[in-house]
Amino acid sequence: MKATVNRTACVLAMALAVLGLGSCGKSAASSGPVKVQILVGFGTGTDDTQQKAQNQLAQEFNDSHKDIQVEFVYVQYDEHDSKFTAMLAGGMAPDLVMPIGVMGVATYQDEWLDIGPYIKRDKFDLKDFYGSSIDTFKSGSKIIGIPFGVYPSVIAYNADLFDKGKQAYPPHQWGDKDWTYAKAMELGMKLTVDDKGKTADQAGFNAAKTKLYGFALTESLPWRVLPSKFGGNTLGMSADLKTAQMNTPEWKAAAKYLHDLIFVNKVLPKYSSQSGGGSFGDASPIGSNKCAFWEIHSWMQYEFEQWNANMSWDIAALPAGPTGAIAAELNTDTFVITKSGKHHDQAWEVAKWFLQPQVMKRLAGIWGCIPSRQTLAADWKTDMLKVNPKVDWQVFIDSMKYAATPNYEAWVPNYKKVWDAMEKFCDGVTTGAIMDTDKGLEDLNKEVQGYLDEYWKSKK
Repeated sequence: MKATVNRTACVLAMALAVLGLGSCGKSAASSGPVKVQILVGFGTGTDDTQQKAQNQLAQEFNDSHKDIQVEFVYVQYDEHDSKFTAMLAGGMAPDLVMPIGVMGVATYQDEWLDIGPYIKRDKFDLKDFYGSSIDTFKSGSKIIGIPFGVYPSVIAYNADLFDKGKQAYPPHQWGDKDWTYAKAMELGMKLTVDDKGKTADQAGFNAAKTKLYGFALTESLPWRVLPSKFGGNTLGMSADLKTAQMNTPEWKAAAKYLHDLIFVNKVLPKYSSQSGGGSFGDASPIGSNKCAFWEIHSWMQYEFEQWNANMSWDIAALPAGPTGAIAAELNTDTFVITKSGKHHDQAWEVAKWFLQPQVMKRLAGIWGCIPSRQTLAADWKTDMLKVNPKVDWQVFIDSMKYAATPNYEAWVPNYKKVWDAMEKFCDGVTTGAIMDTDKGLEDLNKEVQGYLDEYWKSKK
């Protein structure tokens, strides 16, 4: 038994040593200022240029504080799970994790501290933050994080392809009653063109020889985003999270729409989330210059310079679903304080410093997000007009008014198993492995119910 414990300790020590966090789960005592470690690796922030900019912010914090010092610890995304788990097991949890998105927060839901008492104690004003972004990180009566940045969703469109196809651009104004997903399908057909110039809505169109596609809906969006657009329950389960509801009429309508997009109206190629974008290869649909319009989040900002070089493009509002509702999926980046971290009070002080408007503005530039403070929207638009003065950047800001709740990445029981099951279903639809989408959803619902039952049984 003793040998087993020693081997486990050595494994943890080796993992922690890689991170430069000491050995055997113990940290050296210090009589100096408290060191607050911030783990970066759950999302963006690990590129060399980002590290340099973040380290500069840390230096500025350290120069202005005598009692607290900040240190960023970097791990690559594909290693963040194993290394974060090793840190927790070794008693060397970081004090803060940032930036971290909704999925990262949900994956380790029980590891985060409720910061509600700090917010109340310090009378920290949340009024300047987009309300939907704050709601994303509420768990019952708890608040787990306050977002630094948001990534709202819109339609990006290739204006050159619209002009060539002699079609009007999609509306930029949110809430246009004539702009629906049914209309988006029709427009996509008019902009899907084969090698003879025939469009998908014309007789004689040859889908096997498609040169340009009309509408890419889910190339970058997980399956769960679709049902809410069709009036369905975003999470696909009851409010108490005990009963699967992924076989409702709304979920079935969403699945049929996705199937029809590819196999009936032929405006999107078959694809798998595991193998990339089908006929778009390694490029994004818009970036390939082979797709007329595409639903995106603003984190696609990393491609905007390439788009500028290859085409004339702009952004438009999302369509409404059959019920008239508009569901704009939202990604966010926040911070979380680990429960097992040793410096909760100091971690909160560090987080508050980074949440200051001018610091948040700099973080937005580093991470490619929109600041979550509404008063910084004008500054963000001014900066983005320098990237492309012809793009209607206000559409991104207005998307926040239509942010879908609950967030599509929100926590549910047996989180990873449920998520993977949904993505497997989506891949089945988009590759043609599942042609009967109603039956596919019945099978998915049964599988997910098993995962829910498994989770709740373990809690008895």
